[in-house]
Amino acid sequence: MRNLPEEMIVDIMGLSSMSTRAAVQTCMLSKRWNHLWPFLSGLNFDLKEFKSKDPEQDKQKFSRFVTTIMERCKAANLHKFRLSCANLYDKHLISKHIVACHSLKEMQLHLIDCSRLGLIVDITIKSINLPRLQKLHLHSQGLMSIDSFENLIWGCPLLKDLFLESFIVPYLSFISSESLEHLTFKNCKVTYKSAICGTVDNMTEKIYCPSLRKLFLLGEGLCFYFSEFLSECPLLEDLWLESFNLPLGSIIFSQNLQNLTLKNCQNIERIYSIKAPSLVSFSFVGLIEDVAVLAEKVGSISSLIHANVSLRDGSYGSNLLTYALNSLSCVKNLELCVHKFAASSQFPSIYPTLHKLKNLSICGHCFNYVIYMWKYMPNLEKITLWPCCQHYRWSSEGLNRDYALLRGLLKCKKLKVVEVICTRFDDQEKQLMDHLCKLKDPKIVICNKEFKN
Repeated sequence: MRNLPEEMIVDIMGLSSMSTRAAVQTCMLSKRWNHLWPFLSGLNFDLKEFKSKDPEQDKQKFSRFVTTIMERCKAANLHKFRLSCANLYDKHLISKHIVACHSLKEMQLHLIDCSRLGLIVDITIKSINLPRLQKLHLHSQGLMSIDSFENLIWGCPLLKDLFLESFIVPYLSFISSESLEHLTFKNCKVTYKSAICGTVDNMTEKIYCPSLRKLFLLGEGLCFYFSEFLSECPLLEDLWLESFNLPLGSIIFSQNLQNLTLKNCQNIERIYSIKAPSLVSFSFVGLIEDVAVLAEKVGSISSLIHANVSLRDGSYGSNLLTYALNSLSCVKNLELCVHKFAASSQFPSIYPTLHKLKNLSICGHCFNYVIYMWKYMPNLEKITLWPCCQHYRWSSEGLNRDYALLRGLLKCKKLKVVEVICTRFDDQEKQLMDHLCKLKDPKIVICNKEFKN
């Protein structure tokens, strides 16, 4: 490293995950590097690095360190700024330095103390002017006023990625940004105290995100006019809803939506319709009762290529699973995992027809269900099996029976490869491998992996 050019050393220390304190200490090790630290292009401050028996003294040291570095830093070179601390004891710590740094492209603030955060948000965002900022991550537990929220958006005209975590945010109808491409709300709550009174149409006048392509809503605290918000994002391609409390009458409609993820969402039955003619990938985690309800809304999506369905504990019959999978009749790649199949011993009277399916991955308690589907998957080329995963394990008594049934599945005329994922490496898996390896056709591929849900 001693032979590297100074410019490269500055980039390594400034753009990497190295903390600013560690970078400064590294520069002090060499006379040649002693003058380099003010030119760091990225600053990373973390209160956790200042640990002693006196927390108050740690805060004072941290404050002096941040102030000293910011005063000596060449602001024109600063592109990335990160600050993480339990509470902000100096309310001007950010505003007097960062607001004036017009070269900044990425900023991440992780602040825990609610009372102090209110001061930070009000002071910083009222006067914010970061014309080059493209990525902003804010994590706190404070209340952000409507004025602060609007000024935050307007003060960053090139902002592309906004991530808000644990905030109490104003009514979401105030989001308006022509540049925003990626928006994430994680464990945020919405306050209605300052919301505009009036009809739904009036409430959506200030929603305008013509460039938004990715929307992530994580956590159950958000509840707003979800459908109207989506309608103002014409280029939306990725929608991820996780632990999200769906409002009544939700409509998921987007001409350009390509990837849809619904993970452990509440009130799936509140979805009125899903219309996504360009949908390529669909991922669902939840109860089979929910995905069955969802099947009514989705219908048969001809554009769908990839589907990942993971079903949690639930009491249901095999026909219900068939009904749920019928909405995926055009899918080419399917990953299916059932954590608990109460009716696994009952064979359904009907099966889904997956006439375009080429790749199938199965794990959990759906094995007996799937192996009878070979007649309904005429174009299947590859099967991936997880015989022993965290949700299911073949019993020694049923191993020979399951193997016999597996041979029925191998009757698919176009089947070329059977991939078996070994996760436990025990005698039962070895016995299954011995059975499969005796087959000459199709090709058997054995892989050692850790199970990933």
